[in-house]
Amino acid sequence: MKKYGPLKRVLFITLIGIFPLSRGIANQRPPNIIYINTDDLGIGKVSPLGMDPVSAKIIKMPHLDQLKEDGMVFTEAYAGNAVCGPSRCTLLSGKHPGHAIWRANRKTMPEGVWPPDYPLLGTVARDAGYVTAAFGKISAGGTMTPEQISATGWDYWLGYLGHIDCRSFYNDYIWENGVRKPIPENTQEKIGDLLPVLGDKGIFIEDLYADKIIDFITTHKDQPFFVYFASTVPHGDGGHVPFYGLWTPSLEGYDQYPELSQREQLYCALITRHDRNVGRIRAAVEKLGLAENTILIWTSDNGDENSYYGHTDTFDGNGPFRKMKRSLYEGGIRVPMIAYWKGTIPAGHVSAQQTTQVDLMPTLADAGGNPVTAEMDGISIMPTLRGEPEKQTAREYLYFEFYEGGQQQSVRMGDWKAYRKGGWNGTIELYDLSKDIGETTDLAQQRPELIERMAAIMRKEHEPHPIWNLDEKK
Repeated sequence: MKKYGPLKRVLFITLIGIFPLSRGIANQRPPNIIYINTDDLGIGKVSPLGMDPVSAKIIKMPHLDQLKEDGMVFTEAYAGNAVCGPSRCTLLSGKHPGHAIWRANRKTMPEGVWPPDYPLLGTVARDAGYVTAAFGKISAGGTMTPEQISATGWDYWLGYLGHIDCRSFYNDYIWENGVRKPIPENTQEKIGDLLPVLGDKGIFIEDLYADKIIDFITTHKDQPFFVYFASTVPHGDGGHVPFYGLWTPSLEGYDQYPELSQREQLYCALITRHDRNVGRIRAAVEKLGLAENTILIWTSDNGDENSYYGHTDTFDGNGPFRKMKRSLYEGGIRVPMIAYWKGTIPAGHVSAQQTTQVDLMPTLADAGGNPVTAEMDGISIMPTLRGEPEKQTAREYLYFEFYEGGQQQSVRMGDWKAYRKGGWNGTIELYDLSKDIGETTDLAQQRPELIERMAAIMRKEHEPHPIWNLDEKK
């Protein structure tokens, strides 16, 4: 695995010290950035994307609807990968899936690989002038130690160490800045027998995150801040706990929909509760007078997952896209994304800029006036957010690889999409997404020159890994 030695880091820090005024906005405050990353919320469930799926008529998301009306919808946004751990690793490390440490979900992080030698998301944000905070599902894969979480560069963090322990919305503990703290209100003695709807009993963890985010931005209103909110909504628990982990304070009125099962009602209620917290955060930003200097981005970590509500056909989780979570077809990696920046992003704007979560790190650096370095695999989308498309860095292609359900690879290059399963000896499929968004017609036989080019990209962008590789025997 590629490492970046101490000499390179010292040289970078020295150059920053010598040229502190090289920042394009050295004498200006960079925009605050709040990045909200939901968990398994498919693109087809989000009415702001204008697809008008059946599910969007059922699930109430008024604050996200308003965010779309007031901001920009990205129609070509991608997650970091097809499942939570690898996706979050790309976001936190700035490495696309062919370079990232975490390329499939595992229970524990391999020893000695985190933190890596290259700068991580929080550190890049700090270097760009931000005070940093992270909330929720903030592991970069598997279960990490408190020290590994802190090493990502957070001045403050509140959440959980792994992608399993964060699944309960009523945990009786939480980690804060490396210290495991009890939540007495959520003990069995206080909550009593577990019910799917708890009303005023206990503390709903998603509400706690919103409270603490508002506290953080209020405390740091006079400083540039970067907030990463890794929500666990609407992730359930696959049947390992009662009600599939979908317990909430309220059914949010969905008990008035007799056509919905109990699990479907709980699922909808979770999303509506999350929507309310997005609205609370936005309202706090505006109350503090920060709306014109704060970028709020809302998205999801991968494609839709329907097991939590029983694999029913009630919700069109991925709209017109093929497959879902755990696949590198579009349904596994194409995600909803909305950006709001009062006075800068024009209301109701739609962007076809191709972007992925690996772009967050360079965007943060650019927002603070720092360069996008060679260690970052993404591009800054600040020009798009600022309404300056002529300054937007062109993207040649997007590359993904994933190791559940076979050694998968995909390349998006313009309108063309290549997909391969089975490692190096698998057959590459080719789709024209401008005409075939559902990836139904394989055009590989008609365009051998593109297949050759896509195969070369796959070879170029795959970096050998000690655990995951593309050998067909694995």
